[in-house]
Amino acid sequence: MEEQNGALVVLLRAIQNEIDGQRFYDDAARYCIDPWAKELLSDLARDEETHAQLLLGQYDALRSGAGWLTIDEALARGAAADVGRVTFPPADPSTAVFPPGWSPDRALDRGADDLSALALGIEIEKMAVALYQGQRSAVTDEDALEAYAFLEQEERRHYRELTTQWERLSGTPWEEG
Repeated sequence: MEEQNGALVVLLRAIQNEIDGQRFYDDAARYCIDPWAKELLSDLARDEETHAQLLLGQYDALRSGAGWLTIDEALARGAAADVGRVTFPPADPSTAVFPPGWSPDRALDRGADDLSALALGIEIEKMAVALYQGQRSAVTDEDALEAYAFLEQEERRHYRELTTQWERLSGTPWEEG
């Protein structure tokens, strides 16, 4: 029961992170000049929407006592759920990918170039990987493990796509800093 209550809180925070990520990538794509960067950021926004649905489905199932679902079941349940009826807890720096009070308008410098938007996305994805990796090591349920592993893999893919695009535009390798 304690593991389930903890999972509910983490899932709520993860849903909020994915919603914030979708808003960031949608906003960043609108301001990009490079067509490939614009397309990548738009694709990442759709991925974040899918991740939010998966997490919302898991949250709804756990809250109702149904337990963890398979990825396909969680996606279907999340697509039918109303995120507007979810009350999110206050931000917690240990699980927040975006800082408190964050908004896409404040995160993106309209005068900055596409590389700045890609670099911010890379850092966001790095934090998301760490979050899902940590949660994966904290659960024992097979469906929970599968969900967190899937999300971690997705965020790693996003990281690779963003760094590849950054390197293409900058002409230099991405360096962790």
